[in-house]
Amino acid sequence: MGTSRLPRLKDVAKEANVSLTAASIILRNGKGRFPQQTRQRVLDAAQKLGWRRNLLVNGMQTGKTRAIGVLMPPINYYWADILFGIHNELTQKDYLPVTVWSGATRESFYEKQPKDVGLEQINRLIDRRVDGLILWPPLAATYYDNFSELIEKNIQVVVIDSDFAKKVVDAVETDEEIGGKLVAQHLIGLGHKHIACLSNHEDLESQAWAMRRRKGFEKALGNSDVACKLWQADSDGSDGVDVAKELLRDDPRPTAVFGISDYEAANVYAAAAALGLRIPEDLSVIGFSDLEFAKTMSPPLTTVRQRPHEIGQRAAKVMIDRLEGKIEDKAPFTISIKCDLITRGSTAKIS
Repeated sequence: MGTSRLPRLKDVAKEANVSLTAASIILRNGKGRFPQQTRQRVLDAAQKLGWRRNLLVNGMQTGKTRAIGVLMPPINYYWADILFGIHNELTQKDYLPVTVWSGATRESFYEKQPKDVGLEQINRLIDRRVDGLILWPPLAATYYDNFSELIEKNIQVVVIDSDFAKKVVDAVETDEEIGGKLVAQHLIGLGHKHIACLSNHEDLESQAWAMRRRKGFEKALGNSDVACKLWQADSDGSDGVDVAKELLRDDPRPTAVFGISDYEAANVYAAAAALGLRIPEDLSVIGFSDLEFAKTMSPPLTTVRQRPHEIGQRAAKVMIDRLEGKIEDKAPFTISIKCDLITRGSTAKIS
């Protein structure tokens, strides 16, 4: 039995009775000037033979693979929706997202990963000649010292929700300061004077977004007569409910708590239930992110809704525009995406 092989470009040229160069230009949608009849003959021959463009060979010829490494895990609705945004934008423009992450289980994503694990994943993508990398905060922090090496290799990098003192690559993030301001204005408008903020460990490398969010909140409180006290969970957040109980036993007890994310807000819910406090009658609670569980909490959680799909789309678009030379200014820049206050049943006017 004979073996079949994939048709080659020269097979298409022969079938269409044109030169190899003409077939190549036409099938790559080049700018060569060929009669429409010739173009159609080549396209018909390619379809008849089942010819497909060999992107591997094309990558070797051009030095571009049109593959983008995307290093972020779908650990929750927020990051999953960012991935959808990245995927949709890249595939619509004929780029291939290659998604990998470090961490073997869902729980491990919340643990600090060894630096060499993240580097290994990034290097695997570089070895496969991706044209660019889109990184989530922990891996962006892991590889920060190596960004100059990527730039020298002409590999584009876009980071999401990452903040570095020295900006060397493009970034896309939520406008955390505006989000924090929305929280402060909402609670002040309800008449709260004693507010607690339950934050995480605010790792300067991988979770600077939490600090920016909190500082935006505190800045908006300004010189008002509102007292605000900061409480922080341990590095892995495992003691969040215990810290929430502690803050609810404080004297004076806060009448409102801002959870730096919906996860912290959920910890406050659990602590309030354990201490016999009602939400919102005894305590107003507000979160940040509008994760999938926020609206199903009892009562539904007032929170700030981020726009993850838009963040993903913008990150991918910046990547494509850089690769295609559509951004003339070589200096790195940051795009801040708006967020929205979603008022539900967990906050109420102070009685």
